[in-house]
Amino acid sequence: MYTDFRLKLRDFYKRNKSKIVIILLVWFVIIVINFILKNFKGPQVPQTSYKPHTAIMDNSEVPKKDQEPIEKLIDEYITYGNNKEYEKLYNILSDDCKKELYPNIEDFKKYIDKVFDSKKIYTIQNYSNVDNTYIYEVNIFEDILATGLTGKEDFVVYSEKFVITKQNNKLSLSIRDFVGNTKNHQIYEDNFIKVEITDVVQSYENQKYKVKLTNRTENIIVLADRTEKYEIMLELNSENRNIQNLRDRGIYLNPYESKEIELEFVKFFDENETAKSIIFNAVRVLKSYSGLDSKRQEEMDNAVRLYSFKIEL
Repeated sequence: MYTDFRLKLRDFYKRNKSKIVIILLVWFVIIVINFILKNFKGPQVPQTSYKPHTAIMDNSEVPKKDQEPIEKLIDEYITYGNNKEYEKLYNILSDDCKKELYPNIEDFKKYIDKVFDSKKIYTIQNYSNVDNTYIYEVNIFEDILATGLTGKEDFVVYSEKFVITKQNNKLSLSIRDFVGNTKNHQIYEDNFIKVEITDVVQSYENQKYKVKLTNRTENIIVLADRTEKYEIMLELNSENRNIQNLRDRGIYLNPYESKEIELEFVKFFDENETAKSIIFNAVRVLKSYSGLDSKRQEEMDNAVRLYSFKIEL
């Protein structure tokens, strides 16, 4: 009987050998996988969470008591924008922001119509904090659940920095990276020129100096025309930075002329650098000035004076 059982078992094995091998292999693989999964600790996946009031620049946090009022203020702005309530929107802005960016509401309306050309939604992320000034990156984009993307090829996100300042327990809002305007009355003068700084306008990335220039001579004074490498610079603690907004024709004064200009330099609001002075490296007092390369050397050879100066800040 035992022999008969063995014969039947061997016969069964021969007829089903391949299937048995496959089953055993699968069974073995399952056992190995289970063993590995029980004993292997995979890489730790970083846990992330949305922290809209924690600055991405330095992990500083907006005070808890200000977080909800800030959210409400930004939401109010977006709501008014969607509803095209121009007067209410305009009144939300800080006085300095209105004066500097939109001195009349008609220009502001054009900006709003461009940003809110359809119903928009938004996200916020705290970007940087300096004392009682909180900078938020605000992304404004199409509400595709409400409008879809019909007729539009791309999903466009409009992004800008909102600057929220707290003074006397009251929040004020500035848009388009504008931080503030500071009076800074500084004067440099000599026998040839008078330079008077009146205001410093700070955006998140730049400082802009409003300057009044007066030519005291019967000659032409050239301050910058792109013919020298470092004609006007901002002196900081550790480096000097070149002017950013120099127009093609440069900066020059006709005899006895006065004019108001703006000098713009890269100077981040939250960086640890102090503006010390504005350096005018290539002041040229010329008898004649054409702006032509072909006549430049002749005009320089006949210059009344070539010099430099700085105005302290």
